[in-house]
Amino acid sequence: MSYLEVIKSIVEKLKIKELFGILFIACLFITFIPAQTATVMGLEQFRNKYQLYLTIVIVFIGSYYLYHVINFLTAFILSKFNNNKRIAIKYMKEKITTDEMKLIIETFYDRESNRFKSTGVIDIQDGRIKPLESHKIIYIASSVGNIFGFSYNLYPAIYEFLNENLMNGKIIISKYKVTWNFK
Repeated sequence: MSYLEVIKSIVEKLKIKELFGILFIACLFITFIPAQTATVMGLEQFRNKYQLYLTIVIVFIGSYYLYHVINFLTAFILSKFNNNKRIAIKYMKEKITTDEMKLIIETFYDRESNRFKSTGVIDIQDGRIKPLESHKIIYIASSVGNIFGFSYNLYPAIYEFLNENLMNGKIIISKYKVTWNFK
């Protein structure tokens, strides 16, 4: 097996990110090792001859990794300030309408167990669905419905929020009346 075949088999087994990482580290090593060490290792002439290409590789791959680090940090920071649980609970506490709360109770409240279920069927033509979906309170569970409607689920955070408030007496559901106070 020749030298090029060995390199080709290694490249085929590695993923592009791993290959970039190895190349980046190798270029950094060759570029920044002291001159005496490079001479002992026989890399001094290689480094002097190909320094331009080594620098280009370091800049491009470094930019690639910097881009991914910035994306990760941005997503992480935004998730702390703008997460779905916070949006949903804030909407439930401050802006939910009586009609929307009625839909949640009609669909997800189980009178026998005196708890909210996580799933229910809602008529797709019901206009109260959209604000609840957009504020991450409910989501469509299936793309296939029947004549009664589509299956919807409560987001887990809202499921816990509703049942906790029900048990703490902040939601009172009687036969004819529903009252709630989440504040």
